[in-house]
Amino acid sequence: MAGRAIGGRGMGEEAMEGDMPARGRGRRPFEAINTIPTSVRTTAGEGGTTISLLSNYYRLITPKDAIIHAYHVDFEPPVESVRMRRELIFQNKEIFGTAYVFDGGSEIKSLKELDSEVTTVSGTRKSDEAQISITIRHTSTVTWGHPEMMRLYNTQMRRNLQNIGMMQIGRNYYDKNERKVLNQWKLQIWPGIVTAINEHDGGILMVNDVIHKVVRAQTAYDMLQEMLRADRQNFRAVARREFPGKIVMVNYNNKTYRIDDIIFDKNPITYTFDRRGTTCTLKDYYQEQHNVAIKDERQPLLLVKPTERQKRGGEDKPIMLIPELCLMTGLTDEMRSDFNLKKEMGNMTRADPSGRATALNTFIRKLASNEKVRSEMASWNLRFETSIIELPGRVLPAEKILMLGEAEGSGTQYDQKTGSFEREIRSKNMRKPVGLDTWAIVCLRRDKQIVDEYCNTLRRVAEPLGVSLSPPKIIPLDNDRTSSYVEACQKIPPVCKLVNVIVPNNNKDRYDAVKKIFCCEHPMASQVLTTRVLQKRNALQTVCTKVCIQMSVKLGAEAWALQIPPKNMMIVGYDCYHDSAKKGSSVGAFVCSLNQSATRWYSRCSYHQSREEMSGNFAMHLTNGLKEYESLNGKLPDRLVVYRDGVGEGQINYVYDFEVAQLQTAINQLIEPGKILWSFVIVTKRVNARFFHKVDARSLDNPPPGTVIDTVVTRKERYDFYLISQCVRQGTVNPTMYNIIEDSTGWRPIHHQQMAYKLCHLYFNWAGTITVPAPCQYAHKLAFLTGTSLHREPDPKLSNYLFYL
Repeated sequence: MAGRAIGGRGMGEEAMEGDMPARGRGRRPFEAINTIPTSVRTTAGEGGTTISLLSNYYRLITPKDAIIHAYHVDFEPPVESVRMRRELIFQNKEIFGTAYVFDGGSEIKSLKELDSEVTTVSGTRKSDEAQISITIRHTSTVTWGHPEMMRLYNTQMRRNLQNIGMMQIGRNYYDKNERKVLNQWKLQIWPGIVTAINEHDGGILMVNDVIHKVVRAQTAYDMLQEMLRADRQNFRAVARREFPGKIVMVNYNNKTYRIDDIIFDKNPITYTFDRRGTTCTLKDYYQEQHNVAIKDERQPLLLVKPTERQKRGGEDKPIMLIPELCLMTGLTDEMRSDFNLKKEMGNMTRADPSGRATALNTFIRKLASNEKVRSEMASWNLRFETSIIELPGRVLPAEKILMLGEAEGSGTQYDQKTGSFEREIRSKNMRKPVGLDTWAIVCLRRDKQIVDEYCNTLRRVAEPLGVSLSPPKIIPLDNDRTSSYVEACQKIPPVCKLVNVIVPNNNKDRYDAVKKIFCCEHPMASQVLTTRVLQKRNALQTVCTKVCIQMSVKLGAEAWALQIPPKNMMIVGYDCYHDSAKKGSSVGAFVCSLNQSATRWYSRCSYHQSREEMSGNFAMHLTNGLKEYESLNGKLPDRLVVYRDGVGEGQINYVYDFEVAQLQTAINQLIEPGKILWSFVIVTKRVNARFFHKVDARSLDNPPPGTVIDTVVTRKERYDFYLISQCVRQGTVNPTMYNIIEDSTGWRPIHHQQMAYKLCHLYFNWAGTITVPAPCQYAHKLAFLTGTSLHREPDPKLSNYLFYL
């Protein structure tokens, strides 16, 4: 397979005025940051079995010789409604001739050069018949090869979606006419399309995927009224607890917002702000700007803080929303636990590879047959190919699972296509088992029979796994109050190695209280189970097998291993999670391997308020992890591989410019520069790319686990690849993208790909392959537990154990 040859970094020679140099590399406006390490010459791997794939990308055919003129637009008086701004520009479209695109904000691109540098026209605002002055300033010319053209392509694509009748909600477009109504749950499922046009190794391509949005027939105002009726005395406290983090869709422009707080001391009449030198109320603003009348003038307001991206753009003031204008989106906790609803939604939203490919082809034909789309695309001399991209993939060889006594080179073979080796290892001793001789079970007295059967089954499955299991000390409770469980857990003696807490249901307050005790106050391993799980007799042996492995691992056992060829290497995983109880705070979780087989882990986490704090904490944890590795192995590692999860597209520049540099500084403080070879890999689960295995001329299937894609749809400016490491039984499998932004290891691409796939086998909560490398999943589990239940850092005494599984 031909590799992507790297001739140069493609960056400007110097930074543009006002730009900060990126570790010495200049950056042009609108240019995607080139993150390919300077030592890399090719980014495509070799080896494995080649298979034929289709992907949800379409090639965009563009001209090469046209000149595009860019203009900046100002409205006076200011117009904040995107819809109204579009209407005003449309009223003056004749000055631009046949081809122009307006982004809805302040930029217009056109093939026509206006006669003057500054052109002033006017339009009529339909809501109040006011005359609006529009000033159009010529800012630059853009050639077709310029990176800024990607913005034009994407803006035109949004126009295409509008032209075929799709409605913008948030950043994406949905087909209101095809929405499905679930009357029983008062829900609507809106089908939509997500598109993005970028320059890839295979040319300028548009990724195109089917998405869905859940919209409830309930406004935030309705939700507040329900809370008021349910608990008038604690109404405000309940609302302040429930609303932060919720996503709402405003019904006057279909934008979505994440709520940060609810303001009770202001309402649409009393909240005022300065608008063009005059004081304006929210009620008057919505009437003037959106032609919307407010019904309840005394309702509180929803506060939305500006995002990091908005702050960088100069928007530093919070947004106030009116509850009666906000539709709730997503599912409530009650809906998520409704099996019938989940089944019904799955039937509506899930599509197998053949069904998804059919939907994509139907969409592209709909675009091609729309007269307005054809006309606008033709005016720019643009067109899409009507067939989805075909490309090669490679399936990496299957791994062998090493259990007790199995040497490297041997091991247990499993069926790679299933993505599971649970059956193959069920009757084999764990790689390094740990005995459970002093442990306790806290449970309700009435559940004695369930607990007895659970203990008997646990004892039967423990022996084949190599776990010596002593009878537990049973601590019975007379009621299921949280206080009763807390009191019992606090009295567990320190000699006890593990506590198994059996509860009647998924009460979060009780779960959080138990975990705070055993993770923070009296540190020891703990396992919480519900009686509902233990009452499923047909599945009890399977449940007990998983629980036995899980409890053993929390005490330091190594369930299984793989052959990891590089010697003296440390592997790091890092992820972040927003704390659900601490506004503005996030928890960053750090995990690193401590042994050759990457089966022992060191874990720490810390809170941060900003990216700068997070980067500092990350570097500090890396320093501590390296010292812990040295204390156990007698020396520092020769190689270090960092897998960074939780990075959005807009955060890559920051990670590249600052996080990598801080980690490099932390490494250099411990050892002479260059003595540790290392790489930094961004792991992204939420990607729009989908891949379909072309079994024959008519049928498509999911690619098997171990499939790597590193050409055609990968990005020109990145050292990246897609890996499908898991198997799904329904729907279309989601690939994971790996973006290597720092690399001094000297590894070829195949080595990075094989290492990522190997690590997807080493998550001890699942006897099979998972979506991301195990250190990423461990970091996520630790961050999630801390941010949703503990709300403080766990006791450092637990740092050498996987206590958060």
